[in-house]
Amino acid sequence: MVNGPDMTPDSVLQYLRANPEFFEANAAAIAQINIPHPDHGRAISINERQLLSLRERCRQLEAQLADWVDNGHANDDRGERMHRLGLRVLAAAPADRIEALLEGLRAEFGIPWVYLSSGGAEHDALTEQADAATSPGCGTVSGRQAERLTELAGQPIASLAWVPVDTAHGQRVLMLGSGEPSRFPAEAGAQYLQRVGDMLKAILDGDA
Repeated sequence: MVNGPDMTPDSVLQYLRANPEFFEANAAAIAQINIPHPDHGRAISINERQLLSLRERCRQLEAQLADWVDNGHANDDRGERMHRLGLRVLAAAPADRIEALLEGLRAEFGIPWVYLSSGGAEHDALTEQADAATSPGCGTVSGRQAERLTELAGQPIASLAWVPVDTAHGQRVLMLGSGEPSRFPAEAGAQYLQRVGDMLKAILDGDA
């Protein structure tokens, strides 16, 4: 170990890492060393500081585990809704399956506005994101985009999810809209949107 003026925090750390038996050999002396409490400033022992660090780490792990459990429950719930949506579509007559899918999205997921473009002139009312998209996505809308969608939907639209579907009849775009800007944020995943798109493509291609 380096002594005197050349001793630095890094050299101390290197020595302690290389000589872990130091702590056992000097346990009594170490227990008498006091350091500031990280929150209150009062002096506490190194052992107590270690306990505080472990407790904080445990709290962080508990919070992370709670997030994982919540996400797992949310995924289970979405999976169950998708299952019920699929059953609803299968139970409908072939000619009614598109409407069954659209109504199922409203009922199972509580989506205020569900719309399937016909591929015609109403494409002019799509947002730039949805109109140019080649894959499912989400985002907030504002200004002229929101006005165009609100006019098409007959209700305020502040966020939108879109699902482009290429079929034998040409491209169609499924739009899911809400008046809540946070309902379809840009960072939302598209896994379930893609599944809905696959289901819709199977129905549309079946009608070809």
